[in-house]
Amino acid sequence: MTTSARFLQMTLEYPTIFINDKKFAIKLDCKRYTTVRNWLDGSTKELNATSRVKVAEIFGLNPEVWTYPCNSTVNFRTSLKKYKIYEKDERIIEGLIFDPLPDIDEKEKKMLEKRLESDIDLNKELKNKSPNYMFEFAEKLRKDNRATEALKVLDLIEEHPSNYKYDYHNQIEHTKAILLSHETINDWDGAINILKRLYRSAKYHNEEPEIITLIASNYKRKALLNQDNTLLSKEKVDINLLVNAITLYKEAYNIKDSQAKYYDAINFAYLHNITDAIEVEYADPITINKLYTDLTTGKEKWRLDDESWWEVTSNAEFLMLLGRVKEANIKINDFLDFHLDKVTEFDINATLRQLEIYIHFTEDKNAITFRKNLNDSWDALSL
Repeated sequence: MTTSARFLQMTLEYPTIFINDKKFAIKLDCKRYTTVRNWLDGSTKELNATSRVKVAEIFGLNPEVWTYPCNSTVNFRTSLKKYKIYEKDERIIEGLIFDPLPDIDEKEKKMLEKRLESDIDLNKELKNKSPNYMFEFAEKLRKDNRATEALKVLDLIEEHPSNYKYDYHNQIEHTKAILLSHETINDWDGAINILKRLYRSAKYHNEEPEIITLIASNYKRKALLNQDNTLLSKEKVDINLLVNAITLYKEAYNIKDSQAKYYDAINFAYLHNITDAIEVEYADPITINKLYTDLTTGKEKWRLDDESWWEVTSNAEFLMLLGRVKEANIKINDFLDFHLDKVTEFDINATLRQLEIYIHFTEDKNAITFRKNLNDSWDALSL
């Protein structure tokens, strides 16, 4: 089925959301309702990526609704319920996704405080240790960027003759998905499959919205990167994967409280522009401007932590995307001048990597200027 045919079935299934083409065009922020009419009558066979993201959000549907194989309209309309995302007040509360982990005993706690050696015999290290210790040890390895070893520890927990692997299955699976996403492994499909199971098992429960962000980030990497972390050419990017990522970042943004929204917001903004650049369309700044206004002045206002590199940088990146490069540079320079001790080389490299990806696909001159300022400022202050 074409995406316009799918759109038509959505309008029939949800008549209270789609009242008519003119009102729906207003919801889309579309200047001409004839665009919506062309989707309805099939004159336009395929909706572009930006439109698919907006339509899925308006109907409250998972982005995979655009791509799953379907041969008939009857089949499609029957399947729509499977892709419906519940609103906050409609969610079925079944308790927390994750039960709290048991406290670790003092002896094992002291063992965990030891510095990690470069070479570890895991069988020897974990012999006679509790599964809770093993899980915390895996977390320690993960934070030290030793993803392969951490995965081996999780496998050892699975072999442990206790109920721990059943009682804390979700936590183990969640950590495993994070590790599979690590740049040294890049098993994006494996991570996505695990995260989807967690996501569905909770019936979209908003107790752990970070799961949604993790799924989105894996879609993003799968869409834009080769297995060796090099960037794909524009021609090889899978737009459907980007649509999935953008829609999920927006869902995570809508679910999270005000202080956690910024990460999903800036990722949504970056991918919005990248998608438009790949499709050779005009990247409409109104969408990003509205998002930034909602984030900074909305009902649940983001109270920016001026001492957090990630929050200040995200704010500066938004300004850069909106063409306010001078303001963006000032914010970065001020942070580095007054809070240099709060920034690590990892932080800088991760920020530069995000900019490198964005510039690769968009050739945005504002981003090039912003990146140069960040590079020059860091080099000057870190000597």
